[in-house]
Amino acid sequence: GVQNVSSAIEALDRLIDDYRHALSIEDWDGLNVITESVQPCVDAAVAEVRAGDVSADVLTERLLDLRRIAEEVAQGAGVARQTAADGLKEVGRSRSAVNAYADVSHRKPR
Repeated sequence: GVQNVSSAIEALDRLIDDYRHALSIEDWDGLNVITESVQPCVDAAVAEVRAGDVSADVLTERLLDLRRIAEEVAQGAGVARQTAADGLKEVGRSRSAVNAYADVSHRKPR
């Protein structure tokens, strides 16, 4: 249930909220600062998925949100935007890793 959302997922949720806010006010510098925390956050969440603490679906949902935001950022303007978009492309790459973990966890013997 919702009550056992992991700390890493909660941190990701907060990041996504911060991202949406920065995007809404076109705070490109703010977006860059947030981008720097995305990868460590995602890595922590991936670790929890691997440990079996979090379902891969929960993480995938967050990554899809981040990707949507990345696309909006990419439609913005300026050098700052490009940096943020590049940082988020890295997150896209980690998504395939998440899918690999998900496959492993589904095959896990009960």
